[in-house]
Amino acid sequence: MTTGRSMRAGEAVLGGGLIALGGLIAVETMLTPSVGRAVVGPALFPYLISGGLVLVGLSLLREAFAGAVAHAEGLELDLWAVALVAAGLAVQFLLLDTLGWIPSTTILFAAVSRAFGGRRLVVNLAIGLALAAFTFVAFNYGLGLNLPEGSIVERLTSPDAE
Repeated sequence: MTTGRSMRAGEAVLGGGLIALGGLIAVETMLTPSVGRAVVGPALFPYLISGGLVLVGLSLLREAFAGAVAHAEGLELDLWAVALVAAGLAVQFLLLDTLGWIPSTTILFAAVSRAFGGRRLVVNLAIGLALAAFTFVAFNYGLGLNLPEGSIVERLTSPDAE
C-alpha cells in the first residue's frame, strides 16, 4: 500500500483506457445509422455506457495523479472473488445459446452473489431466477428485443419436436 503523492501508473493506464473505450463507443454510436425518430432510441444505452466509462476513467485518472489512497485500511484484492465472477461470466457465455437467458443468468447471479459474500445458495438462485425471468419478459415482450431462449427450449417448443 502506497500512500505518497506519487502517480499510480496502473490506475492512470486503466483510467486512460476507459476514457478511450468510452470515446470509441460514443464515436461508433454516432456513426451507426439511427432507425426511427424516437427520443429514446437504440443509441441511448451505448451513449450512457460510454458516458459512464468516461466518468469512471476520469475518476481513476484523478486518483492516480492526486496520489489518493487506492486501498483503504482492511481492503485487499480478493482474487477468489474476481475468479468467481469471471467464472460466472464464462459459464453464462458458454451456456447462453444452449440453456438460454434465464438459466445462464441465474447461474451468473449466484456466482456474483457468492463472490460478494452471499452464503445462501438456494436464496441467491431464487433471486437470480426471478431477476432473469423478469428481464427476459421485459426485453422479449415489453421492448421487443429478443434474449436467447436457448436451443433446448427451442427444440422442446418447436412444432417439429413431436
